[in-house]
Amino acid sequence: MTLTKLTAAVVVHLDALHNLATWLARDSAEAYALVRATCQQAIGMIPQPHAGTNPRVGLLTIMWGLYRTGHPLSPDGANEIAVEPVAADKRMLLHTLSRADLDAGLRQLPEALRAALILSDMEGYPLEDVAVIFGWSKPTTQVALSKARQLLDSILQVRLATTTVSPESEAKNSP
Repeated sequence: MTLTKLTAAVVVHLDALHNLATWLARDSAEAYALVRATCQQAIGMIPQPHAGTNPRVGLLTIMWGLYRTGHPLSPDGANEIAVEPVAADKRMLLHTLSRADLDAGLRQLPEALRAALILSDMEGYPLEDVAVIFGWSKPTTQVALSKARQLLDSILQVRLATTTVSPESEAKNSP
């Protein structure tokens, strides 16, 4: 890939890079630095690009690798939680909570699960691309996404329960 083609690919996928960096980083300066480091590393790899990888997946793979080298990942407890499918009606929960509640819920997920869920469910990346980005097999990616959805559902259920006012307490507060 030439510098011109790589630059064009970066421009096309800059939004995806920034979105993931924002979810991974602690603040906007760190997100900017992560995007910049990703672009610099990609430019440095021009003679030897990721063979067989589309530019978007290649850039996000670089970003994930850079993030992991600078941040020890929190344990995801993969062996501690049985993964159960999240029912379709439970996914509607995402639409009943405020953006702030959803953001807070996502931030409670381990980094790898949060990033995979964001790329898959929010950015619409295919399972195969998510697997390549994280260096996982397709079955591992499926389990990780299922686990992320299950954990997020549990977190959001708790948030919803704590923000919902019961009819009894409403009756006590009315004149």
